[in-house]
Amino acid sequence: MDHFTKTTTKFIYIAFTATLLFLGCKKEDLTGTEWGERAVAKRNEITALGANISCSQKDNVIIQALEQNCSVLYFTILKTDITKYEKLKKEYLELTGKQYAAWHREGLIVEPCYDAIWSVNQPVRLDCINDKVKLVTASDIPVVEARALIITTRQEINSLIATQTCTNEANWSVTGLINEQTMTMDHITFSRNTDYKELKSKVSLYNRLNINIIDSEKKGSSFKNEKLVEKVECVNGKPVIKFKS
Repeated sequence: MDHFTKTTTKFIYIAFTATLLFLGCKKEDLTGTEWGERAVAKRNEITALGANISCSQKDNVIIQALEQNCSVLYFTILKTDITKYEKLKKEYLELTGKQYAAWHREGLIVEPCYDAIWSVNQPVRLDCINDKVKLVTASDIPVVEARALIITTRQEINSLIATQTCTNEANWSVTGLINEQTMTMDHITFSRNTDYKELKSKVSLYNRLNINIIDSEKKGSSFKNEKLVEKVECVNGKPVIKFKS
């Protein structure tokens, strides 16, 4: 009887342990909405890292960009918190990945984004408000300041374009520059085979400032596209846009 009791107890222990292991290894079967809620909570943890940084620490603050699809989130954090930020960022991206996977299982279609016009909001500077460090983006800039910043940003864009060289027409694409004064779209070239991150951020800033003015002054959303791009040609080592006649 004692042997039977020991055997039974051992069997129950093994079964209980196996059950715990199974439950521990079983994947969480959450909906897209539930994964999204966890992702938002994780994003709030990232935001909290820089929520109450005093102005005395402003020189130790860095801006971190979290890119996902065609959107970008910006966070202000202390340099000493960069390891914490990278850990939370990794966890956040994993959660949003699970959210998209759950949506796919639920039959939802997530349309891919097409970054035809670079206009994602951009960081401009760090300010001090109520003794707290605050990130000022293009969307925060008033109209008068925006117009001045548009001029300097366009000069910086022109300087980057001036350094472009062209040897293979197949490598080139075109993006647009919004002009709020004429309500038209200008065009510039960029090479897909080179790092155009700096150019993209400058163009995005330029376009976002123009869009903000258009919205602020209620100019509408109709642009006069007087020229249609046909292709980019290499002329004397430089990329040149050929427009349709």
